[in-house]
Amino acid sequence: MSLNWNTITGPQVLVDSRRSKRNIKRMQEKAESAGVDLRPHFKTHQSVTIGKWFGKPAETPIAVSSASMARTFADAGWQDILLAIPLNPRALPAYNRLARELRLGLTIENAESLKTVGRLLSPVDIYVEIDAGYGRTGIAWREHESINLILEQARKMPQVRSLGLLLHAGNSYTTRGEHGIAQIHQESLQRLAELVKNLNIPRNELRISVGDTPTCSRMDSFPGADEIRPGNYVFYDWQQQRIGACDWPDVALAVACPVIGIYPERNEVVVHGGAVHFSKDSVSIDGKQVFGQVMHQTTNGWGSPIQGAQLVGVSQEHGKVRVPEAMLKELELGDLLIIVPAHSCLVMAAFNGECTVI
Repeated sequence: MSLNWNTITGPQVLVDSRRSKRNIKRMQEKAESAGVDLRPHFKTHQSVTIGKWFGKPAETPIAVSSASMARTFADAGWQDILLAIPLNPRALPAYNRLARELRLGLTIENAESLKTVGRLLSPVDIYVEIDAGYGRTGIAWREHESINLILEQARKMPQVRSLGLLLHAGNSYTTRGEHGIAQIHQESLQRLAELVKNLNIPRNELRISVGDTPTCSRMDSFPGADEIRPGNYVFYDWQQQRIGACDWPDVALAVACPVIGIYPERNEVVVHGGAVHFSKDSVSIDGKQVFGQVMHQTTNGWGSPIQGAQLVGVSQEHGKVRVPEAMLKELELGDLLIIVPAHSCLVMAAFNGECTVI
């Protein structure tokens, strides 16, 4: 759709549909070429409208990060949903409803979770999460004995339809450049391969799901995996551009923010657009936190970054933007700045998935 800049009165998420659909198609082609299935993680966009860009809901397996998110997409027609987050016993009623209606996958990382699995009323797919170096959740890849015990216990349960392993190499977000991304990719998959060799369950009885946007964007093969599970690639963001997972023309999300204060004495303007819109995720530039990059505004979107124009501070509703002196002289109250956030996933969550598609 065409964009009428005059209708924007406050902070507003803009999604460039051409860029986003190009990102989606590129990842679909990569998965097909690599011989793996693609299960996009929908936590990034949280939008039924955007979700349909990936294909027909009934034919598109997806990952989500909460039972409520699963409910949203189930109600809109998705039929194969994996909750790629450790099982929450308090969500049992939601799990039971979902499992009754569609193919549901649940993630566990300890034997205690099997108590909740045992209370399910319909079969589900169970994925044991493996930590291959990220250090967030999952069982350490070296804990062969513990992983074997959990898999063997789960295998005997009538509530378990199939078994799998789930891995998220989120430490790829902390690297820089294709070489660093490749190193983490190879290390995590090698560790996973070593684990699989030491399992008592045959490989053909395990579905292996891996994936994160940096490795899925820059790598071309995923040895040992059955499916990849990236999410952020639908939009990308400044963090992804900084680490080398994408280029500026791939970034498909920005936030339009009105200028509400001008401060020539410090080469800054203040926009209506703060932490409740951008979150406090940042990139590090010269050792300082920066929360967004200002882009050149075009007739229907944005172009390249404006050098020296960055969102350098956020409070609840306010955003402090440092701008070049020449740009500062041209700005007036009410002008819009188009800002690519550090992290697009949290921006969409902050706006409850609401956006203007252009």
